[in-house]
Amino acid sequence: MGVCVGHQMLFEYSEEGSKQGLGWVKGKVVKFDSQNTGLRVPHMGWNYLSEFKSESPLFSGFERPKFYFVHSYYSIPENEMVTLAKTEYGSAFTCSVGQENIYGVQFHPEKSHKYGMKLYENFAKI
Repeated sequence: MGVCVGHQMLFEYSEEGSKQGLGWVKGKVVKFDSQNTGLRVPHMGWNYLSEFKSESPLFSGFERPKFYFVHSYYSIPENEMVTLAKTEYGSAFTCSVGQENIYGVQFHPEKSHKYGMKLYENFAKI
């Protein structure tokens, strides 16, 4: 499971640098557009997941989860089917992916109190 930058490294490409990602998840990582949207970057704070797949073992047992985010970049998967969760910052973006035995979360479970503890507990059971 990749967390934050680890989540981003799962993808093929990032605008953050010139090196390729691991490419385990098809897609790219792009920077929030603060100039055209007025968003503060980095995005910092608590967000509820606006969409999440409760049937995923990673989100099993969650009703309305919220997590702590600190990031300037977000992922855009090539295949929407790998998206496990989205949240809102300006617009909805993918904040968790899952494919085979690979999982990634853009947020910080370790800073997300009971929600993060539950997520790590779920991951340990997978």
